Amino acid sequence: MEMVQFKELLFEKGREVGFTDMEIYYQAERETTVRVFRGEIDAYNIAEKAGLSFRGVIGGKMGYSYTEKIDADSVDLLLQEARENAAILEQSESEEIFAGSERYVELRDQSQQLRELTPDVLIDTAKAMEAAALAHDPRVEMVNSCMTVNSETELTIMNTKGLNCHTKDNLVIGYISALAKEDGVVSSAAKGEYSLRNIEEVNAAELAQTAASEAVGKLGAQTIESGQYPVILRNETASTLLKAFVSVFSGESASKGLTLLQDRVGQKVAGENVTIIDDPHRTDAPGSTPFDSEGMATARHDVVRNGELVTFLHNLKTAKHFGVESTGNAYKASYRGSVSVQPNNLVLEPGDRSLDELIAGTERGLMLVELQGVHAGTNAVSGDFSLACIGHLIENGKIVRPVNQITVSGNILELLNNVEAIGNDLKFDGYGRGAVGAPSIKIKSLAIAGK
Repeated sequence: MEMVQFKELLFEKGREVGFTDMEIYYQAERETTVRVFRGEIDAYNIAEKAGLSFRGVIGGKMGYSYTEKIDADSVDLLLQEARENAAILEQSESEEIFAGSERYVELRDQSQQLRELTPDVLIDTAKAMEAAALAHDPRVEMVNSCMTVNSETELTIMNTKGLNCHTKDNLVIGYISALAKEDGVVSSAAKGEYSLRNIEEVNAAELAQTAASEAVGKLGAQTIESGQYPVILRNETASTLLKAFVSVFSGESASKGLTLLQDRVGQKVAGENVTIIDDPHRTDAPGSTPFDSEGMATARHDVVRNGELVTFLHNLKTAKHFGVESTGNAYKASYRGSVSVQPNNLVLEPGDRSLDELIAGTERGLMLVELQGVHAGTNAVSGDFSLACIGHLIENGKIVRPVNQITVSGNILELLNNVEAIGNDLKFDGYGRGAVGAPSIKIKSLAIAGK
């Protein structure tokens, strides 16, 4: 049954049984994954899932229901379930069904090349990645994970107030983890890359060689003396750390008093060289979208501008709580999920220095390339973090040896107030809405616990 036909039938019958405002939210995903091991296909999976949520106002209360079948038989069941739970659900605040924005930005179309990508190409690319990593250095003993993923998503939101939003996205991912061994010492490194256009942009050979090189580069790592060190967070670690604290910019957290930025809009919260933007319209970013999960048109927003907190990110509910406009950051993890707040593409604005220049400008310090236990070692309410990490010691502007068995500790706001220099090598963490991007950044001083 076509979605438009289903919507018309559902809304017509809904009015007959007493619903006023009604909305459907349809989400579909298709993912093809290829894993290889020792030159052979280790796994080949095609996962498809789709479903629809219905919500409607009846008797002044909102009811909800869900289905995976888009057919006439599902209509009565959806309406009955929504009517029944509207009667029993306690609702502290009335929810809003949004009528739509005046204008929506037209983003890129779904990549035709990725839609037509065959399984053979995914398999060949994965095999080529594994072979390139193993050939890069004789100390690379094994590739313990190597895969390619082709992902497609579709989202439709329609309601009785006239909202009719539809979008399709796709991307391809390459991921590899290489293991190196020398004199009984083992180290590993993982790398991932995505493209929104074609699989060639994943640069499979370069990705594999980088993972292999980093695994080898960690061999012989030792700890260092505890102390305060200038620290370069390489782009992957910078984006990973920023993503762990993304909720500090959430209007949902602010409405519950769960952010250390509470009541600080308009105040300085970071160094003047720090600007953080949520940009849902970037053509090179994985979280771009013309509308959010409530159908609100998305727009670019300065969250922090030259160190000053400009705004929290909002959905309709949190915007109403603070008496402001929604920023277009409503988010549902799935059609069954509840509405929360999420960035689209949150970006720490890059500077003009290369990573090599950041290293060359460091007399003695550390470059961190891997953070471990991020979820357990960060507290988004207090802003504190304490994380095991791996990196490299820098002396006289040069990398001299790998470092492990160390812990980096600090506070995210203190860190953002002590950014000495910002690189130009932007890297995203995440492959959809909620992606966080950052370049390499040099911090004046962080506490390192070693020996």
